[in-house]
Amino acid sequence: MNPYVNIHTHHVGEGINILDVGEGKAWVEKEEKREWIEGQNVFYSVGIHPMKLNESGENLFAGIEDTARMEKVIAIGECGLDRRSPICMKTQEEILEVQVRLAEELCKPLIIHCVKAYSELIAMKRRTGSSVPWIVHGYNNNEQILRQLLNHGLYISVGAALLDSRSNAFRLLRMIPAERLFLENDDKEVEISVIYEAASAIFEVDVEVLKEITRNNYNKVFGK
Repeated sequence: MNPYVNIHTHHVGEGINILDVGEGKAWVEKEEKREWIEGQNVFYSVGIHPMKLNESGENLFAGIEDTARMEKVIAIGECGLDRRSPICMKTQEEILEVQVRLAEELCKPLIIHCVKAYSELIAMKRRTGSSVPWIVHGYNNNEQILRQLLNHGLYISVGAALLDSRSNAFRLLRMIPAERLFLENDDKEVEISVIYEAASAIFEVDVEVLKEITRNNYNKVFGK
């Protein structure tokens, strides 16, 4: 049986977890000392969230460059663009681009947070010529944006929005090609198994089939 793959989480559960530990090396070192229970396999992502930026950008990367080189850190993020942030879009784009360059240097995928800035996100992917995988996490937007992201080669991760039959995520899940799909629970207090059960019901496939799909995608994206 394949394990659950939880591509973006803030609390560890069953299966393969990519735990978001923010910007600091201390977080990774602290988490690495924890004794996980059997059945939990934990890796880390580090990055600067667009809602945690400051205008000056001072010392933003003091924590993440060294941390990103650690073996158990397998992704850069979550990072991205968010129009709700008080920081101007130009500064957000500059900070994101630095993280894109870091991901390219280390050959590690990006886990992307994006709110109301998808055109800028796609433009950056084209402008940078980035070749590492980009995974848009927590997708719950409209069909047009989903098609644009897929056309530009991005992976799509969907989470707890699948539990709401009125959500875009629920309505559009079947549009996501199997080879581009990931699932997550983000910071929600819901087990990853519940997300998989919801997705399997929408796809009308067994949970084990879905676990095999996401495991294959994980192996491909992260070289595991």
